[in-house]
Amino acid sequence: MTDLGYSWLKVVLELSALVVTSLISYISYKGFSTTKRPVFARLSIAFISISLNFLLISLADILGIFEYVSLFYYLQLGASFFEMIGFFFLFFSHMVKVYKEQIALASLVIFNPIMAFKTLAVYFISYTALETAISYLRNRSRIVLLTSIGLSCFAIQSILGWMSELIPYSSYLELLPIMIQMIGIIILLVPIWIYYRSVKL
Repeated sequence: MTDLGYSWLKVVLELSALVVTSLISYISYKGFSTTKRPVFARLSIAFISISLNFLLISLADILGIFEYVSLFYYLQLGASFFEMIGFFFLFFSHMVKVYKEQIALASLVIFNPIMAFKTLAVYFISYTALETAISYLRNRSRIVLLTSIGLSCFAIQSILGWMSELIPYSSYLELLPIMIQMIGIIILLVPIWIYYRSVKL
């Protein structure tokens, strides 16, 4: 397959992820509308943000294919920001107070805002995946297990994306984190749907 073929395949995967995350956003919003439970509100914000991330990054890749790169950086910046917001609200579900060195973070934002957002995204989703895995070890719930696997896929994708900012790798390998994240999204759809159906009934 040519580089162009891989680029279009990457866009197709991103748009597929956009469809699934939009579906999760809709289910979460319906859950909040029906039950008024804060967990659904957080999930709605999280997956709307993640959907916006996929929308912007797919637009950036399409513009890159047609070599229209003037907006590429800003689309990537916006995508990284929404990814960070989405992972923060998944992280926030664990009700953890975060205290970080604000000066160091401010410096990182000034010099490389995309890297700053990706770094925060890695922290938020990695912590959330770890806490969910620990929760599964305590109660052995299949729903929690699926959630843990899905979040772990998000964490792996986020770490690979973070590493790509430091160590450039082949464009062919760019498909790997997207495929991992797509698997995680599909897995997460299952427990969210089950939970929505259980509280609705």
